[in-house]
Amino acid sequence: MKLAVSEVFYSIQGEGITTGYPAVFVRLGGCNLMCGGEGTQKDKQLHDRATWRCDTIEVWMKSRAKEFKDILPNDCIEAIKQGANLIITGGEPLMQQTNIVEFIKYVKDNYNFNCYVEIETNGTIIPDDNLCGLVNQFNCSPKLKNSGMSGLKTYNIYAIQKFNKYNTAFKFVLTNEADWLEVKSNYLQLINKNKVWLMPSGENQELLKESKETVAEICKREYLKFTTRLHIEIWNKKTGV
Repeated sequence: MKLAVSEVFYSIQGEGITTGYPAVFVRLGGCNLMCGGEGTQKDKQLHDRATWRCDTIEVWMKSRAKEFKDILPNDCIEAIKQGANLIITGGEPLMQQTNIVEFIKYVKDNYNFNCYVEIETNGTIIPDDNLCGLVNQFNCSPKLKNSGMSGLKTYNIYAIQKFNKYNTAFKFVLTNEADWLEVKSNYLQLINKNKVWLMPSGENQELLKESKETVAEICKREYLKFTTRLHIEIWNKKTGV
């Protein structure tokens, strides 16, 4: 069994419920969306009225099929044995969910049966029951208009409803009040409010600083949870840390 893998590294989780937890990241290749608008993958500019772009495009667009035994380097294996979370991210990892099921089993059987598994997803693909039975936590980040993507591509009611049945943190990337109104009108009737996290957009410290106060004030007013981007705050890097 193989997975298309873009990068693997040991760090700490930078967003959401498990912020600050030691974690091994397995970033898979491929995605069914192009946040930043069509064309951003070529010129790194914003298109289609996007206000931010996916900060891992240049990584997940380059992947290599690897057998399970070749995916994790020694430092990551040791981290998992010592209790680090396994975070499978992308791109959009659920494009490979059949093989992910087998990879999780492989990790549990060979390195740590009690390994805590997180999967990061854009919420457009319905998760398989077998996958749901193995994942401890889904980090679901549905995309808004500010991603430059059409709602026809980003809004899957059935997927969101299924994620809501499990231990899922729904993380929405906001730049302004209009983004919050979109979340409020399209998603809050589908998911439990206590599962909602708001995160400021920003692929570097300067851009993050511009939006995080706005998002923090929305969280205070609406009694919602705020998450920053710890890897940006600490290292000012988008990936690999």
